[in-house]
Amino acid sequence: MLPLAAWVLVLMILENSSIDLWLADHWYALEGQRWAWRNHWLSYELIHHRGKQLLIGFGLVMLTLIALGLHFARFGKWRLPLIYCLTSMMVIPVAIARFKSISPVPCPWDLSRYGGDIVYQHTFSYSFGPTGMGHCFPSGHAAGGFALFALYFAACRYTRRPVIFLFPGLAVGLVFALGQQARGAHFLSHDLWTMGLCWFSALGLFLLFRPHRWPAPARPAGVSDGPFN
Repeated sequence: MLPLAAWVLVLMILENSSIDLWLADHWYALEGQRWAWRNHWLSYELIHHRGKQLLIGFGLVMLTLIALGLHFARFGKWRLPLIYCLTSMMVIPVAIARFKSISPVPCPWDLSRYGGDIVYQHTFSYSFGPTGMGHCFPSGHAAGGFALFALYFAACRYTRRPVIFLFPGLAVGLVFALGQQARGAHFLSHDLWTMGLCWFSALGLFLLFRPHRWPAPARPAGVSDGPFN
Protein backbone atom coordinates (compact mmCIF):
# COMPACT_ATOMS: atom_id res chain seq x y z
CA MET A 1 0.00 0.00 0.00
CA LEU A 2 2.89 2.39 0.63
CA PRO A 3 3.94 2.65 -3.05
CA LEU A 4 0.31 3.32 -4.05
CA ALA A 5 -0.13 5.99 -1.36
CA ALA A 6 3.16 7.69 -2.30
CA TRP A 7 2.26 7.65 -6.00
CA VAL A 8 -1.19 9.12 -5.41
CA LEU A 9 0.22 11.80 -3.10
CA VAL A 10 2.84 12.92 -5.64
CA LEU A 11 0.28 13.04 -8.44
CA MET A 12 -2.13 15.08 -6.31
CA ILE A 13 0.65 17.57 -5.57
CA LEU A 14 1.48 17.88 -9.27
CA GLU A 15 -2.18 18.22 -10.27
CA ASN A 16 -2.73 21.04 -7.78
CA SER A 17 0.51 22.94 -8.30
CA SER A 18 2.55 24.55 -11.06
CA ILE A 19 5.48 22.11 -10.89
CA ASP A 20 4.76 20.79 -14.40
CA LEU A 21 4.89 24.30 -15.83
CA TRP A 22 7.94 25.26 -13.80
CA LEU A 23 9.92 22.33 -15.17
CA ALA A 24 8.66 22.77 -18.74
CA ASP A 25 9.51 26.48 -18.55
CA HIS A 26 13.11 25.55 -17.72
CA TRP A 27 13.32 23.05 -20.58
CA TYR A 28 11.90 25.69 -22.95
CA ALA A 29 14.28 28.40 -21.73
CA LEU A 30 17.34 26.13 -21.95
CA GLU A 31 16.43 25.40 -25.58
CA GLY A 32 16.25 29.08 -26.51
CA GLN A 33 12.51 29.73 -26.03
CA ARG A 34 11.63 27.01 -28.53
CA TRP A 35 11.51 23.22 -28.54
CA ALA A 36 14.89 22.89 -30.23
CA TRP A 37 15.10 19.20 -29.27
CA ARG A 38 11.74 18.30 -30.82
CA ASN A 39 13.42 16.87 -33.92
CA HIS A 40 16.98 16.64 -32.61
CA TRP A 41 18.80 13.44 -33.56
CA LEU A 42 19.47 12.54 -29.91
CA SER A 43 15.95 12.99 -28.53
CA TYR A 44 13.99 11.96 -31.62
CA GLU A 45 16.12 9.64 -33.73
CA LEU A 46 18.10 7.90 -30.98
CA ILE A 47 15.89 7.94 -27.86
CA HIS A 48 12.46 7.95 -29.50
CA HIS A 49 12.93 5.97 -32.71
CA ARG A 50 15.89 3.71 -31.95
CA GLY A 51 14.62 3.21 -28.42
CA LYS A 52 11.49 1.56 -29.79
CA GLN A 53 13.60 -0.68 -31.98
CA LEU A 54 15.73 -1.68 -28.99
CA LEU A 55 12.65 -2.82 -27.08
CA ILE A 56 11.33 -4.72 -30.10
CA GLY A 57 14.69 -6.46 -30.39
CA PHE A 58 14.62 -7.36 -26.70
CA GLY A 59 11.12 -8.75 -27.12
CA LEU A 60 12.25 -10.88 -30.07
CA VAL A 61 15.07 -12.31 -27.95
CA MET A 62 12.51 -13.27 -25.30
CA LEU A 63 10.27 -14.82 -27.94
CA THR A 64 13.20 -16.87 -29.23
CA LEU A 65 14.00 -18.15 -25.74
CA ILE A 66 10.36 -19.05 -25.20
CA ALA A 67 10.39 -21.05 -28.43
CA LEU A 68 13.60 -22.80 -27.41
CA GLY A 69 11.92 -23.70 -24.12
CA LEU A 70 9.48 -25.88 -26.04
CA HIS A 71 12.32 -28.10 -27.26
CA PHE A 72 15.19 -27.82 -24.77
CA ALA A 73 14.82 -28.54 -21.06
CA ARG A 74 17.49 -26.02 -20.05
CA PHE A 75 15.31 -23.22 -21.42
CA GLY A 76 11.98 -24.76 -20.44
CA LYS A 77 12.10 -23.70 -16.79
CA TRP A 78 12.30 -20.06 -17.85
CA ARG A 79 9.40 -20.26 -20.30
CA LEU A 80 6.62 -19.03 -17.96
CA PRO A 81 8.61 -16.09 -16.52
CA LEU A 82 9.60 -15.07 -20.05
CA ILE A 83 6.01 -15.32 -21.27
CA TYR A 84 4.96 -13.09 -18.38
CA CYS A 85 7.67 -10.50 -19.17
CA LEU A 86 6.89 -10.50 -22.88
CA THR A 87 3.16 -10.21 -22.20
CA SER A 88 3.78 -7.22 -19.94
CA MET A 89 5.99 -5.54 -22.55
CA MET A 90 3.23 -5.92 -25.14
CA VAL A 91 0.02 -5.42 -23.15
CA ILE A 92 0.96 -2.48 -20.92
CA PRO A 93 2.08 -0.03 -23.65
CA VAL A 94 -0.92 -0.99 -25.81
CA ALA A 95 -3.32 -0.39 -22.90
CA ILE A 96 -1.80 3.02 -22.26
CA ALA A 97 -1.97 3.86 -25.96
CA ARG A 98 -5.67 2.95 -25.95
CA PHE A 99 -6.25 5.25 -22.99
CA LYS A 100 -4.43 8.06 -24.80
CA SER A 101 -7.02 7.79 -27.59
CA ILE A 102 -9.69 9.20 -25.24
CA SER A 103 -7.37 11.77 -23.66
CA PRO A 104 -7.87 15.39 -24.81
CA VAL A 105 -4.80 16.58 -22.88
CA PRO A 106 -2.42 18.48 -25.21
CA CYS A 107 1.36 18.29 -25.36
CA PRO A 108 3.37 21.21 -23.96
CA TRP A 109 4.37 22.17 -27.51
CA ASP A 110 0.64 22.77 -28.29
CA LEU A 111 0.24 25.36 -25.53
CA SER A 112 0.22 29.12 -26.12
CA ARG A 113 2.76 29.39 -23.29
CA TYR A 114 5.24 27.59 -25.54
CA GLY A 115 4.32 28.92 -28.97
CA GLY A 116 1.16 26.89 -29.61
CA ASP A 117 -2.47 27.98 -29.57
CA ILE A 118 -4.06 26.13 -26.62
CA VAL A 119 -4.44 27.64 -23.15
CA TYR A 120 -2.99 25.50 -20.35
CA GLN A 121 -5.33 23.64 -17.99
CA HIS A 122 -4.60 21.07 -15.31
CA THR A 123 -4.90 17.51 -16.55
CA PHE A 124 -8.25 16.68 -14.99
CA SER A 125 -9.86 19.95 -15.99
CA TYR A 126 -10.45 18.24 -19.35
CA SER A 127 -13.38 15.96 -20.16
CA PHE A 128 -12.10 12.56 -21.23
CA GLY A 129 -13.80 10.65 -24.02
CA PRO A 130 -13.53 9.97 -27.76
CA THR A 131 -11.79 13.03 -29.16
CA GLY A 132 -9.73 14.22 -32.07
CA MET A 133 -7.55 16.52 -29.98
CA GLY A 134 -4.76 16.11 -27.47
CA HIS A 135 -3.74 12.46 -27.00
CA CYS A 136 -0.63 13.51 -25.04
CA PHE A 137 -1.54 12.00 -21.66
CA PRO A 138 -0.21 9.77 -20.23
CA SER A 139 3.20 9.22 -21.80
CA GLY A 140 3.11 6.41 -24.33
CA HIS A 141 6.79 6.23 -25.22
CA ALA A 142 7.94 5.99 -21.60
CA ALA A 143 5.50 3.10 -21.11
CA GLY A 144 7.72 0.92 -23.26
CA GLY A 145 10.59 1.44 -20.85
CA PHE A 146 8.63 1.29 -17.59
CA ALA A 147 6.94 -1.94 -18.73
CA LEU A 148 10.32 -3.55 -18.02
CA PHE A 149 9.31 -3.42 -14.35
CA ALA A 150 8.06 -6.92 -15.17
CA LEU A 151 11.68 -8.10 -14.92
CA TYR A 152 11.67 -7.18 -11.24
CA PHE A 153 8.53 -9.13 -10.45
CA ALA A 154 9.75 -12.15 -12.41
CA ALA A 155 13.09 -12.03 -10.56
CA CYS A 156 11.32 -12.13 -7.17
CA ARG A 157 10.73 -15.82 -7.76
CA TYR A 158 14.37 -16.62 -8.45
CA THR A 159 16.69 -14.32 -6.54
CA ARG A 160 17.10 -12.93 -3.05
CA ARG A 161 18.03 -9.50 -4.49
CA PRO A 162 15.37 -8.74 -7.12
CA VAL A 163 15.87 -5.00 -6.64
CA ILE A 164 18.73 -5.24 -9.15
CA PHE A 165 16.15 -6.03 -11.81
CA LEU A 166 14.39 -2.72 -11.21
CA PHE A 167 17.26 -0.95 -12.96
CA PRO A 168 16.31 -1.76 -16.60
CA GLY A 169 12.76 -0.45 -16.20
CA LEU A 170 13.83 2.65 -14.29
CA ALA A 171 16.78 3.44 -16.55
CA VAL A 172 15.03 2.96 -19.89
CA GLY A 173 11.78 4.51 -18.70
CA LEU A 174 13.49 7.61 -17.30
CA VAL A 175 15.63 8.09 -20.41
CA PHE A 176 12.53 7.85 -22.58
CA ALA A 177 10.62 10.20 -20.26
CA LEU A 178 13.34 12.87 -20.14
CA GLY A 179 13.82 12.64 -23.89
CA GLN A 180 10.14 13.35 -24.46
CA GLN A 181 10.06 16.17 -21.91
CA ALA A 182 13.02 17.78 -23.67
CA ARG A 183 11.09 17.59 -26.95
CA GLY A 184 8.05 19.29 -25.42
CA ALA A 185 5.93 16.17 -25.80
CA HIS A 186 5.08 15.62 -22.12
CA PHE A 187 4.99 17.15 -18.68
CA LEU A 188 6.58 15.48 -15.66
CA SER A 189 3.17 14.37 -14.37
CA HIS A 190 2.46 12.54 -17.64
CA ASP A 191 5.52 10.38 -17.10
CA LEU A 192 4.84 9.78 -13.41
CA TRP A 193 1.33 8.64 -14.29
CA THR A 194 2.84 6.22 -16.79
CA MET A 195 5.43 4.97 -14.30
CA GLY A 196 2.78 4.14 -11.73
CA LEU A 197 0.40 2.57 -14.24
CA CYS A 198 3.21 0.37 -15.53
CA TRP A 199 4.23 -0.68 -12.02
CA PHE A 200 0.77 -1.70 -10.87
CA SER A 201 -0.11 -3.26 -14.23
CA ALA A 202 3.06 -5.38 -14.14
CA LEU A 203 2.19 -6.42 -10.58
CA GLY A 204 -1.37 -7.33 -11.57
CA LEU A 205 -0.21 -9.41 -14.53
CA PHE A 206 2.39 -11.08 -12.32
CA LEU A 207 -0.30 -12.25 -9.91
CA LEU A 208 -2.50 -13.41 -12.80
CA PHE A 209 0.36 -15.60 -14.02
CA ARG A 210 0.32 -17.46 -10.64
CA PRO A 211 4.10 -17.31 -10.02
CA HIS A 212 3.91 -19.82 -7.16
CA ARG A 213 3.39 -22.46 -9.86
CA TRP A 214 6.46 -21.49 -11.84
CA PRO A 215 9.30 -24.02 -11.78
CA ALA A 216 12.11 -22.96 -9.48
CA PRO A 217 15.81 -23.55 -10.19
CA ALA A 218 17.64 -25.94 -7.91
CA ARG A 219 19.00 -24.25 -4.77
CA PRO A 220 21.30 -25.42 -2.01
CA ALA A 221 19.56 -26.78 1.07
CA GLY A 222 18.38 -24.08 3.47
CA VAL A 223 18.17 -21.33 0.82
CA SER A 224 14.73 -19.91 0.18
CA ASP A 225 13.31 -19.73 -3.35
CA GLY A 226 11.84 -16.33 -2.67
CA PRO A 227 8.74 -14.69 -1.23
CA PHE A 228 6.21 -16.20 -3.61
CA ASN A 229 6.38 -19.93 -2.74
